[in-house]
Amino acid sequence: MKLINKYISLALLSGALMTSCSDSFLQKDSLTESSSSAFWQTPNDAMMALTACYDALQSNQLYNSDQYSLGPLYMDCISDNGGHFNWSGWMEGYEMAMGIHNPSSGVVGEYWKACYEVINRCNLLIANIDRVSMSAEDIACYKAEAITLRALMYINLTITYQDVPYLTEPLTLENSECAKSTREFIVGEVMADLKDIAPSLPATAELGRITRGACYSLLGRMALYNEKWDDAIAAYREVQKLGYSIDPSYAKLFTQDGQKSQEIVFSVRYEGPGKSEGAAFNAHWNTPLEAMNGTIDLADAYYVKSTGEKVTDTNYGEMKDDGTLDVSKPNAQHFENRDPRLYTTLFVPGMKWNGKGGEGAWYGGAAASVSTVYVMKYFDPTDTGNSWDNGQDFYVVRYAEVLLSLAEALVQKGGYDENEVLALVDEVRQRADVKMPKVEDVEGKGLTKAELLEVIKHERRVELAFEGLRLFDVYRWKELDKAVANIEKERTSLGLAYEPRQYNGERDYVWPVPTDELDTNKALLQHDLWK
Repeated sequence: MKLINKYISLALLSGALMTSCSDSFLQKDSLTESSSSAFWQTPNDAMMALTACYDALQSNQLYNSDQYSLGPLYMDCISDNGGHFNWSGWMEGYEMAMGIHNPSSGVVGEYWKACYEVINRCNLLIANIDRVSMSAEDIACYKAEAITLRALMYINLTITYQDVPYLTEPLTLENSECAKSTREFIVGEVMADLKDIAPSLPATAELGRITRGACYSLLGRMALYNEKWDDAIAAYREVQKLGYSIDPSYAKLFTQDGQKSQEIVFSVRYEGPGKSEGAAFNAHWNTPLEAMNGTIDLADAYYVKSTGEKVTDTNYGEMKDDGTLDVSKPNAQHFENRDPRLYTTLFVPGMKWNGKGGEGAWYGGAAASVSTVYVMKYFDPTDTGNSWDNGQDFYVVRYAEVLLSLAEALVQKGGYDENEVLALVDEVRQRADVKMPKVEDVEGKGLTKAELLEVIKHERRVELAFEGLRLFDVYRWKELDKAVANIEKERTSLGLAYEPRQYNGERDYVWPVPTDELDTNKALLQHDLWK
């Protein structure tokens, strides 16, 4: 059955499916009753309802973007991978990047509402689908898909806001004011749900639909993010049984030709161009997009290709008389002979954009990046007419994440087999068009637990950059202070025009409850660190 696109407009027109998010997800005058009696009768009704759940993932706050909203790529701009350097002050999330955000900041409220819109749609389906004339097997599968999508949102919410309202049924006037549940409680409930419904999901399905592999992968992610190592290991081992594999081409993977790869466990689908159902998270103006810059720190995390060793060269380009870097005259040679994933992830000096640039003729686009580095992953320079409505899917889960997460969980638990851990990491870094030296050939064997974890953390950063996971990793590893220090050192030592960043201690690991939500839900309380 064709989920993506065919029924989108019908689903969006059905008032029985939606809870308005215009102001607050708990605003009483925006609540609908659970459903109209005319709906929830035919399989087509159920299809529209399920499609609405998937459609909500295309929010500009979640897995799309309009260049001004948070989106998955811009999420990394709050971390040490990038920044809104050229557009500082314009972009949603810049306040959080600078450490000056508050409960009224746009990113704080908009991300909350986007996550709960998905949750509300899923809860409406779960509560009503038993009324549809469908087989018990199909009903169980639809419920399982909705529960998994809802779980993804609670993963996002608990890693950011931590304690949040835990909603498992549609909102009505009677239950609209609800208190927060603890992160620990939500994690337990979500993991129990995913374990329970995984058998109801198929091993394979139409591209873009939740499968058993997606369910187990998200179970693993929730467990990993909450240091439940045994559960994470068990979940990721289930994924390993399902036939996924590392794609031989990292460069092809993040293009429309790569979105049917056996490495993609779950993706948010887009269809375009010209259907008003396309992606815009990778839109550009026929030049490298200056709204989002990569950091030199990230670029230098891509090690020397021939040796697998760290980059020691610090000649980033010509220096001005005042001792600052002249970003219009970068040193392209600094970025040569690197981990090939660099050139898929970032647009660095020496690369070409539709024939423009190259060594000795750096292409700075419409506005030169103040770091000399742009983002390249998911961007298609050859798409000069449809980049705001294109067919590129966004990958929520890739098998590479599964392998690296399994490696991390094994090491964190202790009692691991070093050979197995190294093999998992090597499987990722040895894909055919990457072929970075094996970990053991660079670092040797007999590594300590701390040394292995550093290898895995590094591999996650370079493999998964600009896929919306770096900030979550920095949070759970409690390394935000290091990330801020790295960018501040880069800004001050080279005199770069970055937005200045500051670390405010433990408070910065939890997002505040949005002001609008506190105003409309008297049962909600602000996080202690934000009072």
